[in-house]
Amino acid sequence: MATSHWQRGGPDRTLFGPMIDQSFSKIVDAIAQKTPTPGGGAAAAMAATLGTALFLMVVRFSRGKKANLDRDADLSRVESTLQEHLLRLLPMAERDCASFDLVSRAYAMAKTTEQEQSMRNRAIQEAMIGAMIVPEETLCMVRDVCVAMAGVIDCVGKNICSDLASGSSLLVAAGEGAQLNVRINAAYLDDRDLANGAAMRAKTLTAEIHQNHKVIGARVEALLA
Repeated sequence: MATSHWQRGGPDRTLFGPMIDQSFSKIVDAIAQKTPTPGGGAAAAMAATLGTALFLMVVRFSRGKKANLDRDADLSRVESTLQEHLLRLLPMAERDCASFDLVSRAYAMAKTTEQEQSMRNRAIQEAMIGAMIVPEETLCMVRDVCVAMAGVIDCVGKNICSDLASGSSLLVAAGEGAQLNVRINAAYLDDRDLANGAAMRAKTLTAEIHQNHKVIGARVEALLA
């Protein structure tokens, strides 16, 4: 689990505990503040966590059903996979905040002399790479969660299909948010090959997530028809 901490407020921000240990109201209040973090990247990571949790609930409700007895091995495997992804996603909001805090610190560095300007520019570039990589990791995990769930959506019954669709919608929102954070941070990189590669990967991953959402939507519509 990440060891960085969640902060909010002005220049002398009060240090809180990790985001996953805060109340929902504190997290919402922190996002609403006029501060760089937590922002869209952290919100995307939290949406990914909620979407994954809903998928996990759906799988657990689907296990043990008479119609799914011959698919229990598949459901069991997906349950384990989703649980692993959920644990990996939990610290991602805090990691996103920590990565962008480094960007803010880099921009705050002195820039009076040429040497200071050079050190500041280098620090900004290095911090921007980190701020780009974290949402890309979130995006990869969202795609992997969707891939895992895709193999068992035919096991989902009518009584739980709205939760399946809700989880998928949250994951789409998470994917879109993470993609945008990859692209905005990549836009500030001097290394255009690195930036363009990350942006293209993010678009591909997001397209896969949308495709999975369409398949789930079709399944839900068939159940509700």
